Amino acid sequence: MKNVFGSIDRLMSGLYKDYLQFFKYMGVGVLGTLADWATFYILIGFADVYYLYAVALSYAVGTVINFFLNKRFTFKNTYKKIHFQFLSFALVALIGLGLNEALLYAFVHYVFASSSDIALMASRVIVTFIVFVWNFVANKRTTFKIFQ
Repeated sequence: MKNVFGSIDRLMSGLYKDYLQFFKYMGVGVLGTLADWATFYILIGFADVYYLYAVALSYAVGTVINFFLNKRFTFKNTYKKIHFQFLSFALVALIGLGLNEALLYAFVHYVFASSSDIALMASRVIVTFIVFVWNFVANKRTTFKIFQ
């Protein structure tokens, strides 16, 4: 069994040397995404908030959760001036939100051509993956590298 894990480690390290960090980021992202999506669903399903406003509000909830968990767990970052670091993280998230909004609009109106709940959620899944990759790369290279 040890040989199997060693082989997997060598293979993954060959593909991407910081793969464990990426998987931690992904795990934190899942928690933030669950909070984001739950907030989104509550806002559109129960509060009857327009979906583009709902995605902005729910994205903010996910951003705050992701920042604190990634700072401590994923990047083990101890930078003390948290406000500067959060501003960097928030800027990356704001760009991600712009991507999220634009891509969500495009998927809902052009790809699925429907604003049904199923089309909205399917669009969210696809768009979330795209924006996730952007956020990881941008935060790894800026927020948690510059502010150490």
